[in-house]
Amino acid sequence: MNFLQGKRFLHVSLLLVLVSGLFLGCNSEGRKSSTAQDAAESAAGNPHKAPEATFDKLTHDFGPIFSGEKVAYNFRFTNTGDAPLIIINARSGCGCTVGDYPKEPIPPGGEAKITVQFNSAGRRGFQSESVRVITNAAPQEYLLRITAEVIQN
Repeated sequence: MNFLQGKRFLHVSLLLVLVSGLFLGCNSEGRKSSTAQDAAESAAGNPHKAPEATFDKLTHDFGPIFSGEKVAYNFRFTNTGDAPLIIINARSGCGCTVGDYPKEPIPPGGEAKITVQFNSAGRRGFQSESVRVITNAAPQEYLLRITAEVIQN
């Protein structure tokens, strides 16, 4: 092996080591928090244990409100399952915003809330908006709905 071949071999070897390190490093990035990951793995490891979100109610009617009024409602729920419940995401279609939802796992028997806010500015008449809640439970998706009758003032 001459000098140039030896140098090329060294460069290729270093490149392989660096690429291997990147793959190993990327494997740990972007993972859930250890608490959320542990909860998901413990539920996945035992098929008899599963979280379940039981909401007090899935719809809320604000009734008549004046145009421009901002209103909010807390959808309360309990984890009635026997594994930690994780809210992966909560998003609205349009017209309302999800102000707050739990980011940490909710233990079995634990209670929490999802706050939904509605801004009636520029609206009138009957309004119906929804919020899609994605969880690690079965069913994985819950649909929360708010309604209001927006009156011009």
